[in-house]
Amino acid sequence: MWPEVQTAKEENRRELKLSGSTAQKRFQSNNDQLDEAIFLLKALNLLDINDSPLASISPQIANLENLQSLLLFRNQISAVPAEIGKLSALKVLDLSGNRIETLPEELGQLKSLTTVNLSGNRLKRVDLSGLDRLSVINVSSNLLEEFPLLPEVKANANHIPALSEIILEKNEITEIPDGLQQQLSLKVLNVAGNKIELVPKSLVKCHKLKDINLLGNPLKDKRLKKLVEQCHSKQVLDYIEKNGHVPPKSTAKKSQENDSEASSETTDSPPPVADIRQKLTILKAQDTSLKVTFTAEAKDLRPHLLHCIIRGFSITTMKKFLQLQNDLHDNECGKRELGTIATHDLTKIKGNLLYRADLSDQIEITPLGARGGKITAGKYYEDLRQHAEAIRKEKKRSTFSGIYKFLHLLEGKVFVCFSDDEKVISLPPLTNCEETKISPDTQDMLLEVTSTVSLDQCRRVMSALIKRMLLMDVQITRTASSEGQKKKGPKGKAVVSYDKSKEMTLEQVRLFDADGNFQSVYPGKGDLVFDDGEKIDVEYKD
Repeated sequence: MWPEVQTAKEENRRELKLSGSTAQKRFQSNNDQLDEAIFLLKALNLLDINDSPLASISPQIANLENLQSLLLFRNQISAVPAEIGKLSALKVLDLSGNRIETLPEELGQLKSLTTVNLSGNRLKRVDLSGLDRLSVINVSSNLLEEFPLLPEVKANANHIPALSEIILEKNEITEIPDGLQQQLSLKVLNVAGNKIELVPKSLVKCHKLKDINLLGNPLKDKRLKKLVEQCHSKQVLDYIEKNGHVPPKSTAKKSQENDSEASSETTDSPPPVADIRQKLTILKAQDTSLKVTFTAEAKDLRPHLLHCIIRGFSITTMKKFLQLQNDLHDNECGKRELGTIATHDLTKIKGNLLYRADLSDQIEITPLGARGGKITAGKYYEDLRQHAEAIRKEKKRSTFSGIYKFLHLLEGKVFVCFSDDEKVISLPPLTNCEETKISPDTQDMLLEVTSTVSLDQCRRVMSALIKRMLLMDVQITRTASSEGQKKKGPKGKAVVSYDKSKEMTLEQVRLFDADGNFQSVYPGKGDLVFDDGEKIDVEYKD
């Protein structure tokens, strides 16, 4: 047994990493074969083997049922076994820099997958249509002649895909599909170095798209080609909106009819009476302001976190506010797979916050809604698991449902938590504490977002939460502007208007490491940026 595997087994570790010269030595001592004892490490949630002679993935990979991150980049892998589809908890898959030519259909069974990196292989076709929780796709430097098949955005779906980045540079792709407009969360599109001649006008219907790279394509529109070479994404997208390619009517008739119907529904609506805008004021953190300190152990387990303070916020309806959080957990947070939100009454927090990791039986918390006082994190988790199992059996289901779907995120003996000077206030992603829960009397509130995926995911969730809170009691209408209206969009384009204005005040929260070194502050300048059409002004004050 390899020493690293032996140590992981004895200490019941959740991570195993082998790379570079160390990996080379281990393979040389084992006839270029992987130590199969690895597949007995059931506690693993991260397996990282890179820069090695590894030529294949054993079907025994299915034994690692708790695996969340599988990082096998820059090896010699030529095939992926169908058994990979049994890794139901897998969120991150990195097979970049290998020799893979085809992918098994079973890849579509990885319903928890949020990030996939297949760059630097020999793939000619990629089907990701069944993976509706994807956030980042990288299939650059392959042999693709067409776009990967992507998850559909269904009109009545409870979960809107969170796909925000598509990286497909250095392939043989000839066109951007008109259907890409369905990816409503798309922010980054990199198709540099392909064979694309026309860019569809429909691309601008991806309203969040801010970063597009078309360099190195044989674009027919010479003006567009020059803009791509010389200008930023905004100028390129503005040009595409006015001059992008529109498919022939025979192929675009249905979508045009739908657009026409949507336009006719809104064109008859009266134009906005006034250009009412909303305002966010950001106050700079002071020396006496609340700060958050993290330990290295906590950052290893759940590495991404953001906090900010809302001042003078009135909760008019508790039910409505709680529904807002639930909706964000279901959508932007991907059923808590991508991130978790917590809200606290700031007046009930004593001192500063510490983000730490500890054994589950050493963390005590009074869970939200609890009637029996404090309980260890391990006991709370086990009670939840048993309750979930009872419900599953009662309803004869094969998997957990509802709020219990995310229980697998905390399998293990070590949990992370936030604590003030007196108590644990949060146990992400499971619960907040009863002592700091918000109420209709809450005026000052601490917002918390954590994630295992990325800091950008935290920013997206926090930004959505702040925006929803700002517009909570504001009636929103969307109308289509007409050509004669000044300061409005082009004909048929939706224009947002509000029935009243509202201002919300935020205060920055600073983050420090365990040695007291300043790390970051949120929200900093550029963290809260809204589309012009949303009419939300952001002002920073010292």
